Amino acid sequence: MKRLTKEEVFALVDSLDLEVIEFERVRPHNKSEIRRKDSMQRAAFKQMVADAFEDSHQPGGDIELRIPSSNKILVGHHDGIYWLA
Repeated sequence: MKRLTKEEVFALVDSLDLEVIEFERVRPHNKSEIRRKDSMQRAAFKQMVADAFEDSHQPGGDIELRIPSSNKILVGHHDGIYWLA
């Protein structure tokens, strides 16, 4: 797993060319996980990412964002670490 920088995450988000970013929030629950679809404006999403990097914490659990151009998933861990899976 290669950790991504904030700039690399922003580049991936900008590559989507969408104003509303749709993603899944993932929270652990009794040896399984709870997935919930969510969406927000691109600027708000990027601010959430910037805050997660700065605070080393992402409120609401992990996130997963599909990146169609690379056929990968951007994973944002609740401790502010991002990588491609």
